[in-house]
Amino acid sequence: GVMRFLYRLAVVLFLGVFITSFAHPAYAKEKTTEEKDKKEPKKEPAEKPFQEVIKDYKVIEGLFTLYLKEDEAKVYMSVKPDQLDKTFLCTMTRTSADGSFYDSGALGGNFAFKLKRVGKKIQFLDINVRYRADSTSTLYQAIDRGITNSIFGVTKIESQPDSTTGAFLVDPSTFFLQDVSNVSYYLGKERKTEFNFDRDNSYFGVLKSFPQNTEIDAVLHFKTSKPSKAVTIPNSYSMFHTYHYSLSTLPESDYIPRLADDRLGHFLTPYQDYTNLDSESPYVWYINRWKLEKADPDSPHSPPKEPIVFWLEKTIPEEYVESVKEGVLFWNRVFEKIGFKDAMVAKLMPDTATWDPADVRYNTIRWIVYPGNTYAVGPSRTNPFTGQIYDADIRICVDFIRYMFTFSEEVLGPISFGGEQDNLPENSSFEMSNFDNYGRELAREGAFALAVLNTRNDFVDKDSLTREYVKSYLRELVAHEVGHTLGLRHNYKASTIYTREQLQDREFTSRNGLFGSIMEYNPPNVAAEGETQGEFFTSVPGPYDYWVMEYAYKPIKASTPEEELPELQKIASRASQPELAYGTDYDTYGNSMRGIDPYCNTFDLGNDPIEYYRKEIDITRELWSKLEGKFDKPGTRYQKLLRVFNQGWRAFSSSARVVPKFIGGINHYRDHIGDPGGRIPFKPVPASKQREALQFLRDYLFAADAFSLPEHLLNKLQPERLPDFSGSVVEMKRIDYPLHDRVISIQRIALNQLYDPVALSRLQDIELRYKPEEDKFTMADMFQGIRKAIWNEIVTAKNINSFRRSLQRVHLEKITELVISNSSNSPEDARTLARVDLKVLEGAIKKALLSQGLDIYTRGHLDESLARIDAALKAGIERKISNSKVSAG
Repeated sequence: GVMRFLYRLAVVLFLGVFITSFAHPAYAKEKTTEEKDKKEPKKEPAEKPFQEVIKDYKVIEGLFTLYLKEDEAKVYMSVKPDQLDKTFLCTMTRTSADGSFYDSGALGGNFAFKLKRVGKKIQFLDINVRYRADSTSTLYQAIDRGITNSIFGVTKIESQPDSTTGAFLVDPSTFFLQDVSNVSYYLGKERKTEFNFDRDNSYFGVLKSFPQNTEIDAVLHFKTSKPSKAVTIPNSYSMFHTYHYSLSTLPESDYIPRLADDRLGHFLTPYQDYTNLDSESPYVWYINRWKLEKADPDSPHSPPKEPIVFWLEKTIPEEYVESVKEGVLFWNRVFEKIGFKDAMVAKLMPDTATWDPADVRYNTIRWIVYPGNTYAVGPSRTNPFTGQIYDADIRICVDFIRYMFTFSEEVLGPISFGGEQDNLPENSSFEMSNFDNYGRELAREGAFALAVLNTRNDFVDKDSLTREYVKSYLRELVAHEVGHTLGLRHNYKASTIYTREQLQDREFTSRNGLFGSIMEYNPPNVAAEGETQGEFFTSVPGPYDYWVMEYAYKPIKASTPEEELPELQKIASRASQPELAYGTDYDTYGNSMRGIDPYCNTFDLGNDPIEYYRKEIDITRELWSKLEGKFDKPGTRYQKLLRVFNQGWRAFSSSARVVPKFIGGINHYRDHIGDPGGRIPFKPVPASKQREALQFLRDYLFAADAFSLPEHLLNKLQPERLPDFSGSVVEMKRIDYPLHDRVISIQRIALNQLYDPVALSRLQDIELRYKPEEDKFTMADMFQGIRKAIWNEIVTAKNINSFRRSLQRVHLEKITELVISNSSNSPEDARTLARVDLKVLEGAIKKALLSQGLDIYTRGHLDESLARIDAALKAGIERKISNSKVSAG
């Protein structure tokens, strides 16, 4: 056995030596040239010399020098060695668009970036600035290792280093010719238009470069095989967008960031700080503001070293230029109070201007064409490290003036094809977070108010009135948007600080304003019939405007943000003063029931929102009653009556959202502990006010005669019969006015608010928030009160008209859903009370059906309701049994 093993081992060793020696070059057969070519990969040629690559190219010298060969549409960008791993800023603006899906002038994101070399590639990195630590902290390197950056684009190195500067060339098309706003997803997939980015037909537009910034236009093409109804696109299969990129150095300055306070509303630049781990919150919040310094720090009133200058683009119609200027200069009153003289400057962009409005060195106000839209937006760009604002561009749709005069039925519905539309993709990553629809909403409010004024005969010079109204309207709109560019958030409580009497006192409002802040969504101030008419729009800043700007811009001698805190705390501690009331977007949630404070709303005015909507509905009824007398004249088209009539619905639909918020509502305050006159955060709305809200709904939205209109008016409400670009006439489902659909849509809004799961949960909890001796409003009060308001006829055995039958069906639908649904997030007590409602209605309907005086509509409606109730009660029992089995299992 041993000998056999040694023999085998010798054979293996021999074969190993034989194979190895055969593979050795000394024994190897010489390869042919052909074999070498097949088996040995060719060496890639080295990059061409820098100067050879750019031969015959146009040089655009600046921060990043660009090289352009126009006849080949080819661009190179040079990168110097000292520009690698250095932090720069990139800002993006959509400077032209299609006008149907996207608008022009939209500011995109601004972010810090670095260029990083990885082998023969250059990565354009979006730098993560959300998590930071001081460079002296032991966690500085841990953050660098633990938090990732993101790639914005990657390109290859295209040349050898320049012999003089060491710079090399890259192809920037992979950086900038890309679908930066995700049109292919948001418009193509989510909106199902199938538009996709077309790289082959995208190219570079205007290229400019300066010592501190490089400006690049990317013209992007999008195509689809699916036709669309985009009326502004001549061929619905193809559209171009232009995106402007500005690459710039980080502004070097002695700017001191200012720490934020939750008692006031500023836009913020937050980050998590890992320098100190024992702080109360991991976050540091800086407010966004301009660097504004006095030219003479010792003077009580000094011009700034550099004022905030807005250039009015040449697109603004000449007749509105002065009002736009006034909107910019509106803020000088506020700056004067904190020591700045002429801090805001408005200039006309000259015809000879060679600069581009997209240039970050210029703040602009521009008119844009976006057919069918009436919004305005005032975004700004900030240093992502400090919150310092360095650029702002306000854009206003030209149609907002048109719709303020003749707000068409195509926009307001309900007869229109498609109804009310907002063509901007909702989740577009390119839109700024502070997108503002104040212009659109104000156009609707303004149209209603102007229609009312034109029906009244107590104005001598109607043309003069209209001119004053429009100019005041425009000034307020621009001032609001400029406020955003100064760093201010919305304040939706600012409208509640004055009484109705004060609002119509011109002497009072010319000193104090119509509301606490221009940053509200403020409706025009229209007096009720017989009242004295005050200012339509505010002419001066409100008390909150002075307060919030003092916090942001008051000069404070300090060398660090923390050293400013004692003075800032003194300013913010005034929060409990009634005239400084503040609540913002995430306090209203679009007037939904997530907003707990019924005094924090959009487009109400005065210290009592319920009283305000009583007045507005009374004014609407006045408008409707005078409509025919005013507009039913020879030569006037019937479409005019419809347009004006439609403007009246706003009071009803707005009240349907806001008034229910009082039921289960809670006053919310932002005071800090120890503030002078400080309040605790939450205080339930008094039970008496909640009952008043219930009575409002009964009288103004649910009553049998709430929407009674004369037949001669209804028969004159004709929509447009001439064709338009969007095919409205062809696709209109009905041309006779669908009054029942309109009414029930408003009533459904109110019922959705009342039976919202969040609202019901709050009603359950609110009983515990009252003091023992206080009058309480409970969930049972709400269920019982709504039932009685909507089903009163079955108690009195009266016939039920068509509006009330529709309302009762929707109410029955809401309480039935509570009883039988397994997916509802509503509290169990709400299910119980809904079942009580069904049982009470069952008994009352059976009794009512015994009456002999009911018409066939009423009898049939009650009989059907009884069948639905019976089915719901049975289904509710089955749901409970099913749930019990699941729980037991």
